[in-house]
Amino acid sequence: MAQIVVFLIYCLSLVWLGYSIWRSYRQRHFSFYLLFSVLYAITFFAGFPLSLIMANMFEYTLPDYASQQRVFGWAIFAYVVYQMGYHIFSSKNTLTPKADVASFHAKTTACLLALVGVGSLFIFIYLNEGLLLFKLEKYSQIFSPLIQAVPLKRFFYFFLPALLLFFLLKPSVKRWWWFLILSVIFGILSYLAVGGTRANLAMAGLFFLILGLEKQYLSVRWLGLLVALGIVGMFLLALARYGLDIHGKEIYFTFLYLTRDTFSPWENLARIFSSEMEYQGLMPIIRDFYVYIPKSLWQERPDIVWNSANYFTKTVLGNQSGLAISPSLLGSFYIMGGYPLIPIGMFLVGGIIATFDRLFQYGSRYSVVLQTFCLGQVFNLIVLVREGFDAFFSRFFFFSLVFALCWLIAKGVIRWKR
Repeated sequence: MAQIVVFLIYCLSLVWLGYSIWRSYRQRHFSFYLLFSVLYAITFFAGFPLSLIMANMFEYTLPDYASQQRVFGWAIFAYVVYQMGYHIFSSKNTLTPKADVASFHAKTTACLLALVGVGSLFIFIYLNEGLLLFKLEKYSQIFSPLIQAVPLKRFFYFFLPALLLFFLLKPSVKRWWWFLILSVIFGILSYLAVGGTRANLAMAGLFFLILGLEKQYLSVRWLGLLVALGIVGMFLLALARYGLDIHGKEIYFTFLYLTRDTFSPWENLARIFSSEMEYQGLMPIIRDFYVYIPKSLWQERPDIVWNSANYFTKTVLGNQSGLAISPSLLGSFYIMGGYPLIPIGMFLVGGIIATFDRLFQYGSRYSVVLQTFCLGQVFNLIVLVREGFDAFFSRFFFFSLVFALCWLIAKGVIRWKR
């Protein structure tokens, strides 16, 4: 009986999510509402079939039926609350049009963003005397104190918004392909430099797909093929990152396991719901900012930043390896305030996504810089769904600050030239 209940909840949830995604796509080929819905569906639902295959083909234990019911029941309930919040906030008055910034201003902003991304990458390589992928024995060593200038890794990403801005200044199929080529080259270099971090490479592919859908260069048929190739590519990069040498049936199990953990850590939420914990309040949001404070300015800064990911990894799972395991958006809300915080938080998330959509629509008509700013937040939305609200909040603030500084400096350059 419990198995049937899980099946019904899961299938009904997929029907509602699929309907919502398809209706949104028919209205607009790209929106942040659509993107969040797809990311949410992947994170909380796409991994379940992979877990079932592992349980049937290998000696793998699934969470109990009660935990599965809680995960899928709360996931679809939270999504409906998100939809309510989105539609309430999106009904606000539209933004008043203003004059767009000059093309030179936008190009200067793009150059500064590119300088931040490329400059920080090459400084990181120089300080660590080469590419870490060829120097480290295992992936967890990238978190060791021996690695120099770790905060610079957060600046690599700004090269991608720079390419977005150059594309959006004069969109064309040719520029679309150049965006893919340059961003993939940069993503591979950052993967080699850091020792296996796939984020920039994955974002290069995702932005390519988003731009293709938004400008209608890409059909849904090709989208499916490219996504499948991307999943295989991420698996191969994970094998290289962890230095795994696998054979036979172990290849299939490892593929299923790594793919599920990469894209859909739904079992982490099941573990959180079934574990006793001390609710952290809003402190994980504040603590997540600690990573931006240099040790030289705060000698007593804790070595471990107790955000929701580290609390889940070290306290709930007892994993002291140095890795931070994703608690997911709903998991982070639960760690901070239990079940009551989930609907409150998801209503707020609906408002955030609605604001992004309003800004993006305004930017599409009147401001290419604002449009780029919104698209640049796509990575932070992935962080929001997969890592949690506390991780999203600090990264959103950091990205906005650096982007705004580049925009203001570009504005100052224009005034100086005049």
